[in-house]
Amino acid sequence: MSELEPNLARPFAPHRVKIYLSAVVFLAIFWAVMTIGPQLGLIPATFTVDVIANVIFTIPFVGLPLVVYWDAPGEHRSGLEKAAELTLVYLPFTAASQITYELPFLIGNLTGAWDTPLAYPAEPGWKWFFWQYAMADNRYWGQNAYMFGIELAAVGAGITLFVVWLRLLRTDLPDEGRIRYLWVAFAAIAMLLACSIVYFFSEARTGFANIGQGLWYGVGFKFIFMNIAVITFPPVVLYAIYRQADFLTRRAGVVQAANGDPRFQLSQAQQGLAR
Repeated sequence: MSELEPNLARPFAPHRVKIYLSAVVFLAIFWAVMTIGPQLGLIPATFTVDVIANVIFTIPFVGLPLVVYWDAPGEHRSGLEKAAELTLVYLPFTAASQITYELPFLIGNLTGAWDTPLAYPAEPGWKWFFWQYAMADNRYWGQNAYMFGIELAAVGAGITLFVVWLRLLRTDLPDEGRIRYLWVAFAAIAMLLACSIVYFFSEARTGFANIGQGLWYGVGFKFIFMNIAVITFPPVVLYAIYRQADFLTRRAGVVQAANGDPRFQLSQAQQGLAR
């Protein structure tokens, strides 16, 4: 597609689609195994399992958005198409993260489900994913009202992003509709970014008083590296969304002006200023 008519709804090349789908299947199977396995006693809740599982689980989230920039041989994409693909890849992954992890956390917070002792050799069962992260940040355990507030906002933003993503995939979506949904996505991602900033800096202000499992693993790996995607990618995606909305808004104005819409006609004075 040309810069004048970029493909914003289906900018994916086949080799990148295969990678995205493979990552989805892998993460879904991995999540199921690490949820069912500890519950059935097939996977012990040990520190070794903690380390290995989190390394495997984190790498796709950190590396997957970078696949967006891997061109196929002979592929010539515009910057807008790369921006659109980054948006369409990031939205469902971050939405799935909020819905599959933060939503159960909210329910567990309200129902008092997070009562497993935060120490080995406790057997957390199906709660392993939440329990092992709370070993590094104990604000996630028990009924912490502060964390409930942050995660409630994050879950609302995640559900919004999933609905918006389904809309943005439509090839028949008019420019006006795409602009509206892009700005909704912009607002939701900005909300997630704000939640992440509050989450990190509030704990840094306490001198990492709630962080366990040591400096290198608890602070370095779990608190920082496992969350690096939620800090580094949102600003890039926000810019990608802005580029698309800006392009579509300008194009819509040109089309309406060409069709004689008086709302988009410039006066002679305005035309002189524009020149």
